[in-house]
Amino acid sequence: MTSLLKLCKLLRRCYNRYMKAQLTQGDITKQLVSLAGPMIFGVFSIIIFNLVDTYYIGKLGHRELAAVAFTFPIPLIVGAVAFGIGIAATSFVSMALGSGRSHEVARYATDSISMVVILGIILAIIGELTIEPLFLFMGAPKDLIPLIAEYMRVWYLSIPLIVIPMTGNSVIRAMGNTKFPAMVMAVAGLGNFIFDPLLIFGIGPFPAMGLKGAAVATAISRFFTLIAALYVLRKKYDVLTNPFIPFKQLLDNWRKITQVAFPAFLNNLVNPIAMFILTKLVASHGEIVVAGFGVGTRIESLFAIVLIGVAASLSPFVGQNYGAKKYSRIRKAIYLANKYSALWIFICGIFLMFLADGLVRVFNDNPKVIEVASTYLKIMIFSIIGLALMQNSVASHNSIGKSKTSLTINLLRIFVIHLPLAIVLGNLFSYEGIYWAGFIANFLGGIIGSFFLYKLFQKFPAEDPI
Repeated sequence: MTSLLKLCKLLRRCYNRYMKAQLTQGDITKQLVSLAGPMIFGVFSIIIFNLVDTYYIGKLGHRELAAVAFTFPIPLIVGAVAFGIGIAATSFVSMALGSGRSHEVARYATDSISMVVILGIILAIIGELTIEPLFLFMGAPKDLIPLIAEYMRVWYLSIPLIVIPMTGNSVIRAMGNTKFPAMVMAVAGLGNFIFDPLLIFGIGPFPAMGLKGAAVATAISRFFTLIAALYVLRKKYDVLTNPFIPFKQLLDNWRKITQVAFPAFLNNLVNPIAMFILTKLVASHGEIVVAGFGVGTRIESLFAIVLIGVAASLSPFVGQNYGAKKYSRIRKAIYLANKYSALWIFICGIFLMFLADGLVRVFNDNPKVIEVASTYLKIMIFSIIGLALMQNSVASHNSIGKSKTSLTINLLRIFVIHLPLAIVLGNLFSYEGIYWAGFIANFLGGIIGSFFLYKLFQKFPAEDPI
């Protein structure tokens, strides 16, 4: 009986591993839609997660909105760590599956997660110890520091709950399953939607906690994503194994992961650093402008959902087909991703030209906040076409282990184009000049990303190897 159970378990593992690498054949459009659809839904849940926070915090007042706007770069930095390791996990897992080396999947999955656990704890400790000096350096007024600290002390403690499921879901997506991570993100968004008003305003038996309540609601929601991701990795895919291997072997695996993760981490760190500097530049125009800028960027992220989902769908697809040497499928997939990303932003741009003011008014009715936020949206929205092309290029390079190229693309856009222009145009044209700097940088970023994709395609054989 014991032997039969072992055989059944082995067959289940073999079946799962066979099913994981099925992106190397079949209709490309249908596969991209099946990958992107759940991701769009999941990312929508996360964006709504943030917008719900913005909505309820906006009810507390514009000072609370400004305080949260100052914290916005920090989640991006923490996410960059998890995303970098997730990129490495996606790359190794998807290419291993595409080339038939399925025995490596569990080791890469387990060691990626053990690595992010340690980094998450370190980040939480550093964050707790540096709240006041960091946000003063960012330009936050001293009288806003108590509000910021109230929110961030809880948020920092929740970092492990954020980074572990992010990495775990990257492994799951690398196997071609975007439905489960999307479902988990949706449940997290629903949990945040429920707990936010209860804990912020003190409804029923819950105490009124203000900004602290928003952070507690986030922590509760993230806890459920952690449990769900670990359960599926262990029970459904059986890719979590014993993390306590010989230390030398563990360090060697971490080194391999780091070689891909670190450039990807720096790539994703570029955006928080840019947001950090842009927030400081915007802060020179007053806290009302910071509040409007914060609302504008969060609404913008709502319209970017489809683009994020499309770029995320390219990662497992390109990785598996690169491992299988199906280069023609990669070319066609990227062409389709760029085409539909551009179409989506064109539709969104037309919508915002007429309805931006009313959309902002949902979050705050201060006339100056409405003016600042709607101006941001009307200037920035069409430029996201360029950003979408760049994101598709970055995702494609990351998925085949070329995260250094992705880093180069982002560094050129941010530090060579965006920030220098923001400083110059901000001095000349106030906060609107900062927005126009972003507009120009996004379009040029699309051109740069497309150039590097062209260079990558030139390295592919004219015909796929048989």
